[in-house]
Amino acid sequence: MRVLAVLTALAVAAAAWFGWSWVSAANDDALEVSRERDAVLAAVSDGLVTLHTIDHRTAERDVGRWLDVTTGKLGDDLERDRQLQLDRAAGTRTVASATLLQAAVTELDLQAGSARLVAVLEVRLGTQGQPAAPQRSRLTVRAERTEQGWKVSDVQAAGR
Repeated sequence: MRVLAVLTALAVAAAAWFGWSWVSAANDDALEVSRERDAVLAAVSDGLVTLHTIDHRTAERDVGRWLDVTTGKLGDDLERDRQLQLDRAAGTRTVASATLLQAAVTELDLQAGSARLVAVLEVRLGTQGQPAAPQRSRLTVRAERTEQGWKVSDVQAAGR
């Protein structure tokens, strides 16, 4: 009987501890930061692939997608240079696509709604009907949170 009472007390204590741990973890600020970091990484990764993809046959749609994944000065610059990008793609018969190889969030400021990332893409670029040649691009990226989610606000080539 005594053994049963001890086991019952241990089971109640363990259940209480696990319950408290679960509630604490669910309300932990680190969990919110982790979720937001994952959201930034997913949105910006997709955005970078989009920004490095264009086909002269579908350039209007492709440049429109660039505008969908960007914000701030980058988005404004792309909107202003939209026709230039379309003319360049048509004139050189550009076909470019990208694959994300690696990306990581290096800074995240939830209050400001900003993030910095580093990324490595493999970009395959072909012009004038020539086969696409792959090259690696190392990038530093800034992102901003908008009403539509995280978007790319700046992209720069990173040093080697």
